[in-house]
Amino acid sequence: MKGAWSRQETRAAVLRYLWRSGGSFRPDVIAHIGLTDASISRIVADLKAEGLVDETRKRAPYRGGPSAFLTLSESQFVATIELSNNRAHVGVGNLKGEALFSEHHDLLDGTAAMAAENITAAAIARMADWCLRHDIVLRQIAVSIPGYHPGQASNPIVALRRDFITRTLEAALPDVPATFANSIVTRALAHRLQIGVTRDERPYFYVFLGHGVGGAFVDESAGSDDVLPCEIGHMIMDPQGARCRCGHSGCLEAYVSTGAMAPLFGKAEQHMLAPRDSWREGVRLSGHAEAEIGIRLAQLGTAIGNALNLNRVRRVVIAGWPSELQDKARPALLAGIDQSLFGGAAGVELSFSAMKLGREPASGIALATFCFINRGGHLAPAPGRKRARRPALETS
Repeated sequence: MKGAWSRQETRAAVLRYLWRSGGSFRPDVIAHIGLTDASISRIVADLKAEGLVDETRKRAPYRGGPSAFLTLSESQFVATIELSNNRAHVGVGNLKGEALFSEHHDLLDGTAAMAAENITAAAIARMADWCLRHDIVLRQIAVSIPGYHPGQASNPIVALRRDFITRTLEAALPDVPATFANSIVTRALAHRLQIGVTRDERPYFYVFLGHGVGGAFVDESAGSDDVLPCEIGHMIMDPQGARCRCGHSGCLEAYVSTGAMAPLFGKAEQHMLAPRDSWREGVRLSGHAEAEIGIRLAQLGTAIGNALNLNRVRRVVIAGWPSELQDKARPALLAGIDQSLFGGAAGVELSFSAMKLGREPASGIALATFCFINRGGHLAPAPGRKRARRPALETS
């Protein structure tokens, strides 16, 4: 471990490692954090006493190995409001990422401000009512919004103001900390959770293509898993081009989002966005469609190359619909990167993420958990509230 960390930073490091690894034996935690056995034991003892970490017995993968296995707790809860794919998703989950309640409300692009506020308020009220009925004490709420920027008075993508959501949350779920983030930050953190703990801590550029398109620079070496959003989806490729939902013309998103690509694949967009839907099955592309898809992938590559010119990161991870094409998409993407990136695409390491579309609110729950554990898991329960029991799964 580099330098001297405060107790909160050490707590956060332990919790983040258990979050990403899905659970670990004590020696692995000690080796990863870089502190002594005694120091980690004191931290773990505190986390167990506060109900943040569970310790069970598990057979080690080798003879003579440890048996004490640490995981994040099932009895601490977080919640999310995740706006994506023309819907307002709400969900409650435990620190292990298990969604105990999830529900969605239609929130179409272009919905007027008052209607968007009414829909969001109704979704929050339903989530708060569920928590009350199940005696759930929330530790953190994460709000994920496409096009979100701190301090921005209005949002060109979703007609919702941060202060409205904040007031509604405070009224329905008082004293619960809320964190706001751009959707691409939420997606990038969920990807970090999916890939788990890796030895390769080099920074990379994460690009997600769904109903919206975004990018984020992820720096694993920073220790706190810093994520810097990049509005690649609203990079203008042609000022006279197709109209984007942000109000401009010719944005990359207007060409490579699932809404733009679905007609080329002969699919409805909702099929491409449906969880567990293998939308590539049965797709037969015409020569014209294949050529057009290649052109649009090259446009995506050009936008990626433009972003890499501003940041010397050379690892690129692409998630969303292009991951279904894999090697067929690679040549067009690299050709587009090569056209715009100084030095060309030869030094770029391009890979695809297997993360499926339509996983809401799992990504938002991951963001809420990350925010909670990143501050060391500090938050006292509300006065007079009992620790919640683990309820049965409820979805709609």
